[in-house]
Amino acid sequence: MADYNPFNPNSVVTPSLFAGRVEQVKEICQKLTQVKHGMPANFLIFGERGIGKTALAKLVGYISRVNDKGFYSLNLLTSYYITEQGQSISSVLQESVNKLTDQMDKTLVQDMVGRLGKLFNNGKFQIGAFGSSVGVDLSSKATKSALDITIKDQTVSILSNIIKSLNKKVDTSDDTQKDTQDGVLIIIDELHNLEDIPSAASILRNIITTLDVDGLGKIAFLLIGYEEDMKRFFSVDSSSRRTFDIKELGVMPIKDAKEVLTKGFIEVSVKWDEDALNRNIQVAGGYPHSIQILGHNLIETDKDGLIDQNDWTQVIFDTALDLQDKEFSTMYTFKKKQNEKDKILATLAGADNPLTKTELKKLNLSKNVYRCLQELKAAGAIKEDDEEKIHLHSQLFRTAIRFDVAYRRLVLKQTTDQAQV
Repeated sequence: MADYNPFNPNSVVTPSLFAGRVEQVKEICQKLTQVKHGMPANFLIFGERGIGKTALAKLVGYISRVNDKGFYSLNLLTSYYITEQGQSISSVLQESVNKLTDQMDKTLVQDMVGRLGKLFNNGKFQIGAFGSSVGVDLSSKATKSALDITIKDQTVSILSNIIKSLNKKVDTSDDTQKDTQDGVLIIIDELHNLEDIPSAASILRNIITTLDVDGLGKIAFLLIGYEEDMKRFFSVDSSSRRTFDIKELGVMPIKDAKEVLTKGFIEVSVKWDEDALNRNIQVAGGYPHSIQILGHNLIETDKDGLIDQNDWTQVIFDTALDLQDKEFSTMYTFKKKQNEKDKILATLAGADNPLTKTELKKLNLSKNVYRCLQELKAAGAIKEDDEEKIHLHSQLFRTAIRFDVAYRRLVLKQTTDQAQV
């Protein structure tokens, strides 16, 4: 058994163990190289829960600041912020710019304070203070518009000064000079928690455009959310779509999923049966979170330094049962009376091939199959392909449901046997 476990399902994958997503990382980082030339590069990445959005954002954030020739030579002042429930865009921008200035030399920050004194209080910049004033009616359209303009103007003022400061070399105590940075990257995660998503699109677009027109376009935003967040984000200001590159993060191809596991195995010098890996890797359905769980459990189960089919069989069984009470418990009702949606999921789990909406409707599993499917899709339990066929969240979810169906049959059989006795 390995001394430590490189797989951690409850944490974001570290850059050293990140695997797959080569094309997405390449596309984003190549465009970020434009920032140093004063051309803004902005992205909105969306995808299902557990699909690896945050891990990708963290990796991009890491690459953006390491200034490694092997990783696009990016040297950006970078902040990463996770939006809290009900937080406003002004508060998120405030936290983000303060994360930026926390990384800057104090003399540069102090120089900015001299020019932006009214926006600086108790050692931090403040944005949108007008919006929190007592008696302000934010339900008023005119007031909301004025607040949005205030937020935009204040953020532009702060970012303008930050970007200008990046060109200034700072003398250090050892008579050397710190390298200047090429631009700014602001990463905002958990977009669904944002209170005013529709307003945010317009505010960010105006910030980016104003900086660009002023010759200070060394700015990039990377937003992370779900598909519904993306739709809400552009619902009011559709022209903002031209400002952001929109990228959907889907499940990992088999080769990428294998790379994740093998990279972890190599990290702790554990050998593996390639045939067993090829035979079982699809059980995770390409979901990075499920892959991390499997990897973690495989390392914990292995006793001889070789991960073979016996290890896989035990791990798939244990993982499926474990996920019934954790990740999948909000998608399906395990060990209790099935509702209409559960019956649809059980049918999909038992089918040899994906089914269409029409085929499911003919089975009379629900009075309103289409409504159930819509709710299941929103919960992330199912997905629909280009041929309108319905797929389960993952093979691991399928396995968990099949174990539950087998459990129900066993309980029913025991109950029947007892009744006959």
